[in-house]
Amino acid sequence: MVKVLTVLCVVASILLACVEQKESFQAQTDKPLPLLHIQPEVYQLGDIKEGETAVVTFLVRNNHSEPVELVDIQTSCGCTAAEPDSFVIMPNDFTQLRVTVDTTAKQSNIKKSITVKDSLGNEATALLAFNVVENPHLSLNRKIKGIFDGKCASCHFEPLVKQQSAAKLYAVGCAMCHGVDAEGEYAPKLRGYASLSALKTIISDGVGRPQMPGFAQKNGGPLTPEQITELSKWLVSLPESVQK
Repeated sequence: MVKVLTVLCVVASILLACVEQKESFQAQTDKPLPLLHIQPEVYQLGDIKEGETAVVTFLVRNNHSEPVELVDIQTSCGCTAAEPDSFVIMPNDFTQLRVTVDTTAKQSNIKKSITVKDSLGNEATALLAFNVVENPHLSLNRKIKGIFDGKCASCHFEPLVKQQSAAKLYAVGCAMCHGVDAEGEYAPKLRGYASLSALKTIISDGVGRPQMPGFAQKNGGPLTPEQITELSKWLVSLPESVQK
């Protein structure tokens, strides 16, 4: 009898757990969808060779009861472009959004965001992630092409030309690679440098790679000696780590 009761209790526990899981799943599926939704929200593309164009297709869904028009499409940088098949999406319908990324002068793990807005004020964002690996077949001309050329110039060159504030110089020209707090992201951290002259040399002359060329005007970059000095002083003044 005891064994029978024990078995019944176990069976009851399993059934109860199944019911709870079902109810939990049902609650998730019944959750209202965003009125404007990009699918997938995160697209993991995998490895891609430097210099090749990353191309993916997202779906932009209109879950509203009336048609909407896509009025604004923004990407995280100039090397990323997004073009929909149609700017008008009917109710409970979707359009394809073709996203392309120029991988020139990129390395390692890269993330690019795409944000769309519709005529009713709804907004949706998706993320494209991929890993740029070395391309042994990349031509010498493409290898020496750096972040100051082509589409990359809209982020790494043009915004820096007339910028005087060191903090703003960093925000518009450095943060996208070295991290918002200079703690490092795609590129090494810039906090903790004790030598002002060493940091000025790195910023001015680069490290011999297209991902980090010399930013000085004498090397084809956008920065004057005065800008480099102010940026270097500002970076050296930062504490070695971010205060939490």
